[in-house]
Amino acid sequence: MTRRSSELSIFAALFCAQTFLGAFPVVAKVALESIPPLPFALFRVAGASVLLWAIHPMLPGEKIDRADLPRLALLAFLGVAFNQILYIEGLSLSTAINASVLMTTIPVLTLAIAIVAGRERAGAGKVIGCVLGLAGALTIVDILRFDVRSRLFLGDAMLLTNATAYSTYLVLSRDLLRKYSAATFIRVTFSMGALPILAFAAAPLSRMSFARVTPTAWVCMAAVIVFPSVIGYVLNAWALARTHASRVALFVTLQPFVATTLAVLWLSEEPSARTAVAAALIFAGLLVSRPPLPRRAP
Repeated sequence: MTRRSSELSIFAALFCAQTFLGAFPVVAKVALESIPPLPFALFRVAGASVLLWAIHPMLPGEKIDRADLPRLALLAFLGVAFNQILYIEGLSLSTAINASVLMTTIPVLTLAIAIVAGRERAGAGKVIGCVLGLAGALTIVDILRFDVRSRLFLGDAMLLTNATAYSTYLVLSRDLLRKYSAATFIRVTFSMGALPILAFAAAPLSRMSFARVTPTAWVCMAAVIVFPSVIGYVLNAWALARTHASRVALFVTLQPFVATTLAVLWLSEEPSARTAVAAALIFAGLLVSRPPLPRRAP
């Protein structure tokens, strides 16, 4: 595979992953109307684990080294258990707009963590690209409506903590993704992450009324498991093994654009000029942050 085709494959994988993940808050809000947050998080992670184990025999076999198990457990806690509990609980308390705004902090947090950890250098293109992408995401969700002094502050704080955990997960997982395939990595971390979530969700699950869950909520729950949880995570992990963590994080700024677009289509809201400006800023950020291709040898 040539360098240019490889770049296009990474771009396509990240674009599809963020499209699925961007649709997640809209679909999850429907399911959360009749499914409590912690059981929702458990269903999502457990369902994705079962699906990944089901397709495991169709994929090349890989053996996990015992020496990697502690680090995989840490990544499972950061990127699955802690991440999912905080995100779902925060989303249930906050709004989709605030959640989208706070997810755009992931590129900045990831770049800062990567620099502190000595994994990346703060090049001008990376910084400018992150700033442009962040500006576009904040534009499309209308940052003026974000108020940390509101009663939704607890949910916003959970979402911001979730963004920090996910940024750390992106930085720390890249080395293992060079060693294991994306499907194996996600299957193992999801399986490990389901156990802590089960501990937190056991009590709410025992009190949950399954009869009150609507068919629409179950359909949305299934969609969340298949698309953002399995396909989205696997595509993200596949791309992370082939590019910098800061670039993967930068693509997260596409999520507010996707979420807002779906809200416009489903809620029949009128699109504004702000949508076009935000889209231009986001894609400009993606282009600026892209590493230049090497010159062809004579």
